[in-house]
Amino acid sequence: MDSVKFFSIKRLKSYKNEQEHKKNFLLVQVLTPKLGILEITTRNLAFKALVDNNKVDILSSFGGYFKLDDLFVSKQTFGFWTKVIDEAKIHNDIVNLDKLDFKKYSKFNRKNKLLNYQKVKILYDLTVKIRNRAFHFENLYKLNDDQTPRISTRVGKTLVGIDPQMLEDFINDALFCFDEDLARYLE
Repeated sequence: MDSVKFFSIKRLKSYKNEQEHKKNFLLVQVLTPKLGILEITTRNLAFKALVDNNKVDILSSFGGYFKLDDLFVSKQTFGFWTKVIDEAKIHNDIVNLDKLDFKKYSKFNRKNKLLNYQKVKILYDLTVKIRNRAFHFENLYKLNDDQTPRISTRVGKTLVGIDPQMLEDFINDALFCFDEDLARYLE
């Protein structure tokens, strides 16, 4: 098969070899349903938290009047809902991440005493990056030149990254923080 014809030289050059390119598709296949569950769960929990905390008005700051119903909730992007969570400061109403230790996902991550809202912000920053790269079939195995994780984020002075081989564990652990049954939903 002429891989260049179908995938382009530029795309293929971002991988170590063609085998890694194939592995990337398989990783995307594993991550996609789990990312979908995280996305749907997030938008429903975020909307519920807005209603419960009388903060629905904050949605108007995102541009206009909305008919607030299930259709509105489902039509907004994952990135939209993560911005709403930040703006409304409802991180702690979404998920408790006490059991999530970012040190597990890369040797470059330092042990930090992060508050739950900071962990939630990091979780969503990383998950949006993973989701966008996976859904656009970008190279999830790519590292920075210094071999640190390319999928990373900074909150304050804390830098957190996810090593490529830990992406699935990270998403699985995040789902477990929401609910053990949710994490096992696809089994």
